[in-house]
Amino acid sequence: MTRTTGTDWLPDGTGSAAPRSLPSRRRALLAGFGAAAVVCVAAASAGASDDLSLAAKARLFDVDLAERFLAADGQVRVRRRLPTADHPYVTWNMSDTAYMTGLYCAAQSWRYLATGDPEAAGRAQAASEALRHLVAVTGRRGLLARASAPMDEPWLDDGTWRVSADGTRRWRGNVSSDQVDAMMFGLFVYGTTLAGAAERRALGATVAEVVDAVVSSGLRIVGYDGQPTRWGRYEPAYVLNEEPMNALLMLQMVKVAEALTGSTRWEREYARLLSMGYARIGEGARLDRPPRDANHSDDVLIALALYPLLELETDPAVRVHYERAAHRWFHGGIHPGIDVEGNPLATFLHRHWTGDPSYDAAALDTLRRVPLDMKWNADTIAAYGRRFGFSFTPDPVVPRAGDGPLPVGQRGRTWSFLVHNPYRAGGDRFAIAPFETNGLDYLVSYWFGRAHGMIRAED
Repeated sequence: MTRTTGTDWLPDGTGSAAPRSLPSRRRALLAGFGAAAVVCVAAASAGASDDLSLAAKARLFDVDLAERFLAADGQVRVRRRLPTADHPYVTWNMSDTAYMTGLYCAAQSWRYLATGDPEAAGRAQAASEALRHLVAVTGRRGLLARASAPMDEPWLDDGTWRVSADGTRRWRGNVSSDQVDAMMFGLFVYGTTLAGAAERRALGATVAEVVDAVVSSGLRIVGYDGQPTRWGRYEPAYVLNEEPMNALLMLQMVKVAEALTGSTRWEREYARLLSMGYARIGEGARLDRPPRDANHSDDVLIALALYPLLELETDPAVRVHYERAAHRWFHGGIHPGIDVEGNPLATFLHRHWTGDPSYDAAALDTLRRVPLDMKWNADTIAAYGRRFGFSFTPDPVVPRAGDGPLPVGQRGRTWSFLVHNPYRAGGDRFAIAPFETNGLDYLVSYWFGRAHGMIRAED
């Protein structure tokens, strides 16, 4: 594909469950994976990708996201489509805007808790308001939009779009459970850490609208057209027979509604879901599949659901179900879990829940080695290098040995290394890509670790 690039998109040069014994098959698999990982890490460590500290890399990703991916109203854009001869302006793929805005809301809340920087608090607040806007803009009580954009903004996107009632904005429909999951996660983190009493009531009202719409529609997300959306199902037969993860997602949204509103209605609804076995069903949220077939997007969704549940649930008889779900999510079953992957967000959450620091070194190494060309083209990296005074050398691709997870420096282009399956290489980092993406995967991992004492400011 031939593409021409403009200059407007370049960076501005100014301005606790008890552990269980592993099945013998999994022990054998892990032995092979560990050897493969050591080979890949040793080969990749011949030269670091950059000379940035963890804090400096976080600063770089924070600045880039704010300058090139953050809309004026606080929404976080995901994939930045670069100018071409046919479309000589920046446009976006906005399928996951609500999802990313929820993660950003949490990340900036944790950034404020770690640093006290009022800029972070302001961005977290703006993200929370953007999430409330994405509910209001649809004109349907409790219906979340995937994204919205001003009518006069350059626009090139797939999906189902509609115009707001006042004619000033277009919004993307067909919302899914993952967008709602991340929204609830972000508003929970912000609402329980930074929001004042009046603001928390406003957030609670929006959350209650969304949850009420799902509950009153038979535990489904019903779209603007009155039909259930493709990926918005939480009803008993579905979570029992098709997607047990959504049992946790349903419990999460009701528990967050209870926490932010204080309404006994949501306490009763939560008890109803428990009586229907949702917490027990949620133990199997992570499907026990071979690593190359594992759905790492679901792994993130499970984490976003478990975090509020484990923060809020104090009844040991209920909590044990969430602890079992978390144990299976992190350690796996017959097949490996996330514990062998050096996943920083998963590792820091696991330590937060269990106190176990034994996986931290691999997680920190992943953060150090996240390659900038996983996100950006070479000219963007060069411009940032001049602006911030760092050097970057692309990691060479080394021959793969074994079937284990690839170290992050050997993975390809991806919009999120948390979502990307690390057993698969991914896109070509050395090719000029028509899209660039942001470093929110790094930021949500880093700022959680900083806020919870797992990363030092000087690292």
